Amino acid sequence: MITQPITARVAAASFSLMLLASPALASEQATIDGGTQTIALGERASFPVAASGAGSTEFSGWCEVKATGAASVVFDARDYIPLSEPAVGDVINFPRRGTRRFEMTGTFQKSAGNSYIGFYFSGVPAAFCFGSGACSTVEEGSASVTASCGQY
Repeated sequence: MITQPITARVAAASFSLMLLASPALASEQATIDGGTQTIALGERASFPVAASGAGSTEFSGWCEVKATGAASVVFDARDYIPLSEPAVGDVINFPRRGTRRFEMTGTFQKSAGNSYIGFYFSGVPAAFCFGSGACSTVEEGSASVTASCGQY
């Protein structure tokens, strides 16, 4: 009989501690200055991210890249640790016109206020042939790439 009131008191005290600790344990959310940018070959689309300077902050958002033809686009970011695709430095290849959407989650490290997510239109993939003589083709190169990013 005595154990039941003690268990109830322990449970109530544990719940109270969780309520008090929750705000302190909650991490801040990094915010992206989203929008849409169109870039030509050799240009970069950059979306600034506001992250707390005191510590790391969580990020959840999306980016979409559209090419009007064949294109190679490099994903770039400063202070970003991705938990989803793409990773910093990944090359996104478009063998023809297309769209790629990325649902992104990750963390921005403590920064000096210059964090960003970006895309660099690095080139147009070339056709190539295998040793067997079978050749692949690549659609005509894209004149521009459009990058859009936003947040939930």
